Amino acid sequence: MDRALREPDAREEIGRLMAEYGDGILRQCLLMLGDLSQAEDAAQETFVRAWQSYGGFRAEASEKTWLTAIAANVCRNLLRSPWNRRRVDLSFLEGCPAGETEPPDDTVVRAVLALPPKYRQVVVLYYYRDCSTGEIAQMLGVPQGTVSVRLKRARERLKPMLKEWYDEEG
Repeated sequence: MDRALREPDAREEIGRLMAEYGDGILRQCLLMLGDLSQAEDAAQETFVRAWQSYGGFRAEASEKTWLTAIAANVCRNLLRSPWNRRRVDLSFLEGCPAGETEPPDDTVVRAVLALPPKYRQVVVLYYYRDCSTGEIAQMLGVPQGTVSVRLKRARERLKPMLKEWYDEEG
């Protein structure tokens, strides 16, 4: 029998985590995957995996960091799937849960979605999930310098894509 099933408090804790972090995890998955139904599946899978491994959570990182890492891995696995080798459908933007960090239009989100997955992932984790480069490095299993370089390259790619948007705002 699974360890999580033997721990009655795990269900209550996962319910609390879903209430507290569910919208943020869904937004993260939505920005990483670009498809609402896949994002919903990924968010659900994130909490299923968290529930299954809750007994092994050692609190070396915050709950948010732990869940964000699980969601990043779920999304990364989905992006590697042959089913996802297609164009990104941006119709999900209409159903995107509102967040305090979202711009008034979807220009920035569209630009982020146009990035290659390895750059998109660090941008979402850094800017939308407020993770430090050290936390991101730990989640992705890469050196912190790699995360910094990917962020720098992502910014370089985003700058020309957002030049007109930025000029209009300022």
